[in-house]
Amino acid sequence: MTDNFFSGNADLAGIFDKAIPWPRVVRAVEGADANVADTVSTWREVLDLGGRYIGSEVAPRAPKVDEIGVVRDGGVRMNEPMTESLKGLAQIGLASPAIPADYGGGGLPFTVTMMLAEMLARADLATQVQHGIGWNSPAALVLRFGSEEQKRTYLPRLASGEIMGAVAMTEPQAGSDVGALTTAATKMDDGSYALTGRKQFISAGQGDFVVVLARLGGTSGLDGLGLFIAERANDNYLIERAEHKFTIRGSPTCALVFESSRAAPLGTPGSGWKQILTFMNESRLGVGIQGIGVATAAYEKAMEYAAQRVQMGRPIREHPMIADMLLEARTIVSAARALAYEAVVLQDLSFFGHDRQAERDVRELTSLVKWLGSEGGVRVCRLALQVHGGYGVVDEYDVGRFMRDSLITPVYEGTSQIQSLFVVKETLKAAMRRPASLIGSGPSALLANARFDGQLGADFAAARAHCTGTIRFLVGRLLRRKGLGLFRGAELSDEDLGPILLHAERLTESLAYTHATRALGETAKLMPERRPLAERAARIARIVAERNRHAIALDDGSTLRQVEEWRAERG
Repeated sequence: MTDNFFSGNADLAGIFDKAIPWPRVVRAVEGADANVADTVSTWREVLDLGGRYIGSEVAPRAPKVDEIGVVRDGGVRMNEPMTESLKGLAQIGLASPAIPADYGGGGLPFTVTMMLAEMLARADLATQVQHGIGWNSPAALVLRFGSEEQKRTYLPRLASGEIMGAVAMTEPQAGSDVGALTTAATKMDDGSYALTGRKQFISAGQGDFVVVLARLGGTSGLDGLGLFIAERANDNYLIERAEHKFTIRGSPTCALVFESSRAAPLGTPGSGWKQILTFMNESRLGVGIQGIGVATAAYEKAMEYAAQRVQMGRPIREHPMIADMLLEARTIVSAARALAYEAVVLQDLSFFGHDRQAERDVRELTSLVKWLGSEGGVRVCRLALQVHGGYGVVDEYDVGRFMRDSLITPVYEGTSQIQSLFVVKETLKAAMRRPASLIGSGPSALLANARFDGQLGADFAAARAHCTGTIRFLVGRLLRRKGLGLFRGAELSDEDLGPILLHAERLTESLAYTHATRALGETAKLMPERRPLAERAARIARIVAERNRHAIALDDGSTLRQVEEWRAERG
């Protein structure tokens, strides 16, 4: 076990050294004249510094952070071990390192900050949530949409760790259905706004200020939303409570109450939905990487335990079933990581480099990264717990905490089911634009253009073919209902889409594993030692895609009949 979560992680450091197209990233972020070698060397030093601190300081505090939980002593605050970890990160310049140097930050690209996020999630997901949501997320919104005065007011203090913020979107009656939110923003005579409403499940909601998504008067749906900054000072808004959770126990998850709370607009009122999308997309990539971080922690603990635990005269890792579980865990982590860092690079190229193709590609991958990182992370933690046997449920062993913490990742920032709906709708749109693609390798150019040799290539091609066959089957169902008008933009009702949306997660699982195989296979071309993992990932993808294709084809309609019965009961 290493104390440096960067240099001691051969897969993560290997991706940094060999798999990231740094010349493209550096020139997109720093400009065409940037010195690529010097810039990359500096970023690597930052990650090595962060990895050393996170491994030696943050990780050892994690059990105590979990044991103490949120402190409720007449207010809501973080516990002392977490506070110490965050204070240390601030002291080495890693409070909010993406903030540009002009405002006191390090100007790191998304790719590098996500590597820091992965290491923090491996050490302690609760601390990573406070770091990401309390510092990085509000900083990103202020940087992108704030006035120069707002940037000067908040960014230097976020960069130094002096203050902490939060982002408040979710409401008691409006989770993934953002258009249903009701928190109202009323313009005052002095140009400020008064916010009235409630927000729920707000990570880091105990901070000094909050960026609030609220609705302008007389609007509905996604129109008329705006972002507003509200200061907590002088009880401008109230922390009603911090939720009691069995997952990420040390991270305050707050309910906030706004009663004519004073706020300033962040950007143009009415543009809130477009503004928040940038936060949501990057947050979903971040949650996928959180899952990878927790899964890495669980896998490493399982490997350590399996090497030390002797049963029937040999370490349990030498028993075939245990060995297979460990290899499956390692494969999921490596494949999900390869896909995630492909996506975060595309995000940098899209945001900084204004690369339209990168923008389209990252839109295709974002929900897949979130789904596989979170669901795959849960699977790895479950395997790690099983490797530990009875000790896996004993608090003395960290694997139980990893299992509990992993369970938040498929839930927040859009559940796995919501991600699946995004995936299937984008996939159908692509198929409608290019129906001929369903005769070939499918509507995803990323998958269609990938080529590998040997058994890796054969299994990848089979997985891709099963994905395409599934899409073709689902589109065929629609075609039988709507006729050729389907390809001319015919309106689709809930009844039309029901059979497809029912199976959205099965299609998403198939696409996620197939894309992850593709990404890991491409990485293996640059890192030959990853070839056996890529081959194993391809076999898993083939099995998953074939299984889901058969499951969808064998649907007996009973679920949708039950939905109709419940609908009839409701009247």
